[in-house]
Amino acid sequence: MKSEVKNIGVQLGSPVEDLLKQSPVKFSSDCLAAANMCWHEINQGRNDQELLNVTITQPKSSLELDQVASLAIVADDDVSKDIEEVEITLRGLPDNSTHEDNRTLVYSLIDKLKAAGWHKYYFPSDPRIPGSELDKFDWKESVFGRSPLSHPLFDPDRAMSLEQWTGSGMFYDWYLYSGDYLAHIKVLRNSSVASTETGTYLIKIEFTSFNTFWQNSFEEEERPGWKKLFPEHLKALLELRSQAESKARAAGVEVDENYQPPAMERAD
Repeated sequence: MKSEVKNIGVQLGSPVEDLLKQSPVKFSSDCLAAANMCWHEINQGRNDQELLNVTITQPKSSLELDQVASLAIVADDDVSKDIEEVEITLRGLPDNSTHEDNRTLVYSLIDKLKAAGWHKYYFPSDPRIPGSELDKFDWKESVFGRSPLSHPLFDPDRAMSLEQWTGSGMFYDWYLYSGDYLAHIKVLRNSSVASTETGTYLIKIEFTSFNTFWQNSFEEEERPGWKKLFPEHLKALLELRSQAESKARAAGVEVDENYQPPAMERAD
């Protein structure tokens, strides 16, 4: 008998309470009153036969994700009563599927986000070096003095080779953005000493508003006034980028000058 597909629409930036009331599947909630925070979750489980489709929407984009094993909303009422943080765990392939099949699955997910209007993201202190430049320098220890959050090996606009894929370790991270939100695709492969042919992978996507992302980058005592501190903080990060990019250009490595950062990270 075919399982019924449950469809849930998550509008980023909309009230959390609206989602909880309108969802066709009930969320379980775990709240910590002292911190004024709640975690709302639907957990189907990786092997559950029930299917969950989630549509992530913003004013100018809509992203449909199927084979969703769990959906979690973090609600920090001290920050906002709207949807600022969403974590989705995807069902993925059966355990011990080939690395090649898993690589194909992950890049198809990245392509899905790009088709829905999500773009490559460079953290402000990271040099804007695309993956197409990897062969021009030794990036295994550092990228011109930086250990970038948005590493050129994980450029969503370029698929790494299978050799690079299996040699990159257990953790894979891609960053894309759309509007006022950041998408972090997180992939965990089982032990790095696993089979050279097969592996078991856990695939998640975290959607975070830039307001939450940047507020959390400050020390707790600075967070109430973080917006006033942000321009100087951004300026310092961009200076680190400039230093790394100067070294890159001197080494003959091209920099992505056409990159358009999110609105709140534009220094002009």
